[in-house]
Amino acid sequence: MNASALQSLELIQRIHAEEGVLAPKLEENSLSWVGTSLGIAGVPVLIGEGEIEEIIETPNVTPIPGTKPWVMGVAAFKGGLLPIFSGDVLFRGQPYVGRVREYCMVIRRPGVYFGLTLSDVQRDLRLPIEDRIADHPVDPDFEKYTLGGFNYRGEFLAILDIKKVVADEEISDASATTNSSNEGKNDEQ
Repeated sequence: MNASALQSLELIQRIHAEEGVLAPKLEENSLSWVGTSLGIAGVPVLIGEGEIEEIIETPNVTPIPGTKPWVMGVAAFKGGLLPIFSGDVLFRGQPYVGRVREYCMVIRRPGVYFGLTLSDVQRDLRLPIEDRIADHPVDPDFEKYTLGGFNYRGEFLAILDIKKVVADEEISDASATTNSSNEGKNDEQ
C-alpha cells in the first residue's frame, strides 16, 4: 500500500470513531423454553420444540374394527399408514360435537407413530425459562401428562410431556376391550 492509501484508511477510522454510533449492548443470554401453543380437546397446552414431527391437516381416515374408541382409523400419509387418534376421546373420554377437527400433530417415537387431533393451533413461542411454574393447577384430564407451564397473556398454558403420553398403557395397546371398540362409530372424521 502506498502512503496516501494508509492516510485515507487512518482518516476513515478517525471519522468513524468520532461520529460512529456505539454498538447496542447485548442483553444477557437467558435460557428460553421454545415450543408451540396449541389446543387438545379444547385445553390450551404447550408442546416443546422437537417433541412433534409436524402439524398437518387431519387426513381422511379408514376406521379399524376392534380398536379403542379414541382410534379414529388409519390414513395414507407420506407413502405409509398413519393411525389417527382423537384427542377429545383420548383425554376427555367423549367425542367432540361440532366443527371437524381440522388439524392433528404427528408424533413419532421409537415404536410409536400416530396423529392426534387438535382443537386449536396458535403459534410458536419463546418464553423465559425462569417464568416456568411447576405447581399450577392443570385440567384434571391432562395433569398426569404435564410438566408445569407458563402464564401467557392471562392464561396458564401447561406443557404437555409427549414422553408421558406415549408411555401411557392406554396408547400402547389400542386393541378394544369388551364393549369399547369403535366398530360402527364414525362420529369424528
